Amino acid sequence: MAVRRDGNGPWRYRKLIKLPDGTKHRISGTPSINTKLAAEKAERDHIERTLNPQLMKREVPTFGKFADDWWQVYPKAAGNRSSTQRATEVHLRVHLKPHLGSVPLDQVRGLVMDRFFAKLAETKHRQGKRLSEKTRKNIRATLRKMFVCAVDWELLDAVPRMPRIKVPEPKFDFYTREESELLLAAARSEEERLQILFALHTGARVSEQLAIEWGDLDFKNRLVVIRRATIRAEVGPTKSGRERKVPMTASLEQALKRHRNLRAKRVFCDSNGQPLEDWILLDRLHVVCKRAGLRQIRWHELRHSFASQLVMAGVPLRQVQEWLGHSTITMTMRYSHLSPGGNAKLIAALDGLGDPPWQQRANETGTD
Repeated sequence: MAVRRDGNGPWRYRKLIKLPDGTKHRISGTPSINTKLAAEKAERDHIERTLNPQLMKREVPTFGKFADDWWQVYPKAAGNRSSTQRATEVHLRVHLKPHLGSVPLDQVRGLVMDRFFAKLAETKHRQGKRLSEKTRKNIRATLRKMFVCAVDWELLDAVPRMPRIKVPEPKFDFYTREESELLLAAARSEEERLQILFALHTGARVSEQLAIEWGDLDFKNRLVVIRRATIRAEVGPTKSGRERKVPMTASLEQALKRHRNLRAKRVFCDSNGQPLEDWILLDRLHVVCKRAGLRQIRWHELRHSFASQLVMAGVPLRQVQEWLGHSTITMTMRYSHLSPGGNAKLIAALDGLGDPPWQQRANETGTD
């Protein structure tokens, strides 16, 4: 079997086979499931279809027809959040179907694929700005999901190659602990202060904070349980799809107990008990920032402040990852440069300052 993978990349197969007429033909592809066994099976199936052309006779729809069928089934079957479904619909309507709709599904590969992504790189928003790398990468992810389904539905042999899109590390701002104290001191009501304090002391996303109910607050064990999120009045799971628990600080506990009321199940609501919208919190934050004499930051950067201050205080990245609800440590690593000393003691070994790790172990065991 001619299956292989490069480093941690996907499993692929590539093989030169001899046809009944004596000619040689090269086959290659990537299985829909990224395992060696799946690649070997995909290779066997591809060989069988090549040697027996009658097996290849099947009707392949246009990309547009397939996209319509896929949209009716996949997002709901996969349990995508409403926000994900809205983004996917925009990808299909604005970018994918207009450019690829009339192309047969099995021809969306090679030059056709490269031309599409080249065109995408030149596409502009209504504001005149080109699509960001992150947006183009999200469109690529939607397209790949579609092709994985096409393989599962036996419309294609393998997922076609797609150009990689590198996304630069996103920049973010945050408030130090001292700046956070100034911000909280500038709040003019207990409610306003609690809204900001909750974000600073839990790292909750704004969609998660607005969905917090009194039943999610475990005062006995001093925990905040983040179970759900609300976007455009729709309540669903958190971004990761999992709940997480964040310890409740003493100052947050006191503020919550002072604010506790029976207006609604939601902790953050208006005077009539109706849920708040995220733009209300953002407007209030801007007013408080100005009042405190601080630079303007986005509400999401209160979450960055939560993480940054923890890392600066020496809290391990793995613990910060758990409290933030990041699926992988990769996202949390953006804060690693803020750790005390920035690993300066380790790099100092290059200057001969301090013993290397192997010598340290030898010193501890008394051997050399």
